[in-house]
Amino acid sequence: MNKISILGIPVELVPLQRNRLKGLNADLLLRFAYYAVVFNHKDLCIIQSKRNEAITPLKYRKITEQIEKITGMPVVISIESLPYRERERFISQGVYFIVSDKYAFLPSLIANVRVKEKTHQPSGLTPVAQYLLLYYLSENQSEFTIRQLEAILPYNYVALARAVVNLEELQLCQTEKDDTGTKIICFEQNKRELWAKAQKYLSSPVKRIVYSDTLPDNEFKISGINALAHYSHLNPEQSETNAIWDKDFAGLSVQFNEIEGVYKIGIWKYPPFMPYSIGSKYVDKLSLYLSLKNEPDARVEKELEILIENMQW
Repeated sequence: MNKISILGIPVELVPLQRNRLKGLNADLLLRFAYYAVVFNHKDLCIIQSKRNEAITPLKYRKITEQIEKITGMPVVISIESLPYRERERFISQGVYFIVSDKYAFLPSLIANVRVKEKTHQPSGLTPVAQYLLLYYLSENQSEFTIRQLEAILPYNYVALARAVVNLEELQLCQTEKDDTGTKIICFEQNKRELWAKAQKYLSSPVKRIVYSDTLPDNEFKISGINALAHYSHLNPEQSETNAIWDKDFAGLSVQFNEIEGVYKIGIWKYPPFMPYSIGSKYVDKLSLYLSLKNEPDARVEKELEILIENMQW
């Protein structure tokens, strides 16, 4: 029986019977060899190209999605070599792959690994990981799968898988597998303690500040002092600060500068809203706290303390 090595671990390649592939068109049946493997207690479908042909990552994504619907298993490409730039393109498309026995991208197993010596622990949270943690702190649910999070949060599976790894490395969440082999992300039940524990890893969501004389409708959330005034007894300012996710701002045709303008715009590293508050005009409370916690104004500091104290954890 054939074998393949995944991250240095040998696994058996079991050819998939034709009845397991019923529904695939003739072209796909002829282009690839199909195998079933069990890796880390999870069933996978491995495909290997029979032809010496170049297939783009986007095309591979469409192919693997078709095969996954038929086989009911995550589909992984086995390939002899893949340059670094190509690996990044495959990852950006969410295509699972194995390259000889050195590299594997298997986010369904929370694996995005190159065989190497242990790296240093990260010093902080990535924007996606921070957004995920703040979402949990504002929600009632304590356990999730990545597929569940993908259906709720504005990030794809790959980004969320990496975020979970980041959180786990900083000991802000744990992962375990259920009876079907699905990875479950678990957080501490005491959210107030988790918030305190995470403080040294959290950062301001504001990437940079710009100014503009125009502001498109329904693209921004109110942030800064006026958002804090909305949540507290602080008086609002005449000019308000507006927040927008950098991904959304990049697609706007807004003339802006970094000196002055009618509107002050905070460009955020992650969305300035949580899924449950999309209809609100204001940024979420925890992100607001992180964006203002270094303000020197004693009144702001006091109201931020009250804001956290009154959180319904």
